[in-house]
Amino acid sequence: MAKQVGIYRRVFPLVSEAFIQEQVAHLTRYEPTFVGCSRAAEMSFPYVAINEDDPFNIKQFLFLMTRSPHCFKVSQRRYLENLDLIHAHFGPDGVYGLALAEHLKIPLVVTFHGYDITIHRTAQALMRTPLYSQFLRFEEELKQKAALFIAVSDFIRQKLIERGYPAHKIVRHVIGVDPTRFCPEPLPASKRYILSVGRHTEKKGTATLIKAFARIAAKFPEVTLTQVGTGKLTQQLTRLTQDLGITQQVNFLGSQPHAKVRSLMQGAEVFALASQTAADGDCEGLPIVLNEASACGIPIVATWHSGIPEAVKDRETGFLVPEQDEVTLADRLEMLLGNPAQAQLMGLRGRIWIETFFDIRKQSQALERHYDALV
Repeated sequence: MAKQVGIYRRVFPLVSEAFIQEQVAHLTRYEPTFVGCSRAAEMSFPYVAINEDDPFNIKQFLFLMTRSPHCFKVSQRRYLENLDLIHAHFGPDGVYGLALAEHLKIPLVVTFHGYDITIHRTAQALMRTPLYSQFLRFEEELKQKAALFIAVSDFIRQKLIERGYPAHKIVRHVIGVDPTRFCPEPLPASKRYILSVGRHTEKKGTATLIKAFARIAAKFPEVTLTQVGTGKLTQQLTRLTQDLGITQQVNFLGSQPHAKVRSLMQGAEVFALASQTAADGDCEGLPIVLNEASACGIPIVATWHSGIPEAVKDRETGFLVPEQDEVTLADRLEMLLGNPAQAQLMGLRGRIWIETFFDIRKQSQALERHYDALV
């Protein structure tokens, strides 16, 4: 009989977090159940969500404030008692997963993805939300009582150690991608574009990418910059393209489903992500979109930032440039657009790199071995 793992996420499923469902879908020896406050959309996995029986949002608010497992109705608590362990995604969710795990007397695994360990704690305190208040209050307890911490890159692992998380409880584990789904497709002859996928936040560095593209746009009038994402900086980024006079060559597509992103990757000529450290310390972990693009055989232009060098091999599968360096970024984009043979070779190397080290089937088997060690 398969063991049962509870996947804790406060709100699920989110379009921007398709990687969580991808990881869960590739488990073979553990049966997953999503657990959290709110189910935001339909999903194919079993779930236990407080908002399923909370028309006035009272139980959800109480859970955010108290972390009490009794906010789940009795029938849900009985279902949760079948779980063998809980796997929470993101540090703040970890303290809520901890309360459930302690109540059920089962191990807790917490994956840290980036902002949850890099953003300055003072910045989190200033947010004054129950989620971050509880995280700051119970973080030390989380360090002591969680059974395992997963870092999505060596960079994140080091950040966890610097924050006082026990080194012996930390493992580096990359979610990976499915190379049978993210795979090369013939490039459309009549459409050339650079693709970038990322929320409109400071750490994604989209403004730097737009400025870099503006430097070469006139040299490649048939090439567009296609950007997938949305966020608090959307209007600012739109105005930037207007100020630079490249509105006709930049396409903002907003948030898109995972299948659409995959299709866009398969048709792109270059994938670009100009990630940077935000003013509040917010950093990437290891952006999965880079692995997805490489699996599609697309060369990458990205930055020397956080775990990105662990995913992109500079001058082999793509180019890495300093953060906020629009001049060098523009130069590398121009090199690939002007040399299709080099771009194709880098894309091929990237595909091999992903098949060898980032295949989600292999990675999910490794994750289940971590689970086995706990249960």
